[in-house]
Amino acid sequence: MTTRGTTGITTLYHFNRFVNNTDDDNTTNISDTEKLRYIIDQTNAQIAQKCGRTFGSTTYKEWVEGDGTPYLVLDNYPITQVKLVSTASVDVMTIKATGFPLATVSSNNSSIVLSSIATTGTESENVFNYSEYANVSSLVTAMDDVSGWSSEVLSNNSDALTQLIRPVDSAWSVDENTYMRSPYLGSNMRIAYDSNSTLESIGGGSFCGDVFVWYVAGYTLPVCDDVGGTITTEGNVPEGLTLTANTIIKDVLDGIDEDKNMSHEKIGDYSYIRGDIIDCVDRHWHSLNQYSRKVF
Repeated sequence: MTTRGTTGITTLYHFNRFVNNTDDDNTTNISDTEKLRYIIDQTNAQIAQKCGRTFGSTTYKEWVEGDGTPYLVLDNYPITQVKLVSTASVDVMTIKATGFPLATVSSNNSSIVLSSIATTGTESENVFNYSEYANVSSLVTAMDDVSGWSSEVLSNNSDALTQLIRPVDSAWSVDENTYMRSPYLGSNMRIAYDSNSTLESIGGGSFCGDVFVWYVAGYTLPVCDDVGGTITTEGNVPEGLTLTANTIIKDVLDGIDEDKNMSHEKIGDYSYIRGDIIDCVDRHWHSLNQYSRKVF
């Protein structure tokens, strides 16, 4: 279990360097309380939420809408590795409901949901998690066991991976097939030279319609030892982002009224500080905005 305050866009180590104004390993004058560790973790979390990003390096499998240009902007950055880009897709299975006045299919990156309302007015929802049904064949078999629903594997796609199925917010399925699609083949591309959030097609091609992208993006987050005295993983988070996080933490600490703390604080519970952190993150948005999710 990771000790509070030891990893993120800032850490106990980085905060103590900040308040003590030193660039060396800080093994003396270390501020270390459970309250401080809580504030560090909550500040990291609230900044990520405000910016609409996961800052740590993460693997993504996403469907993105191409706009007909040779460039594709992804939500998460910096892009550090691209495993697959597919501009073509194929129908791998169908789903149909019968005997219901209303029935729909919806899906996301982790599951497919079959929703229906019977003639009696009874609502039903069946969730099929991709972690339990890794390929289309097993998923179809499970769906066929649900009364009123039928499913079929298309062509030779029995072994197609369910985790790659394109998400659908809602598809009408009463007496008609809903087609579920997956990526087909790959395309040649590269990370754009002038943007760490953009892919560029190679050879004059363009990104049109649904594009599947499997990639890795984010920073290596720094890690310090349990007491905040030394750094164990340097990381590559932008210095300006860490500086702003440390400034927010200091502002929160400076703004806490000690009398209020004594009258409201429960042992080991500092959740009452969360509102102060959110307010302080909002006040520093002018410095954080440059690190937010790209919106075009």
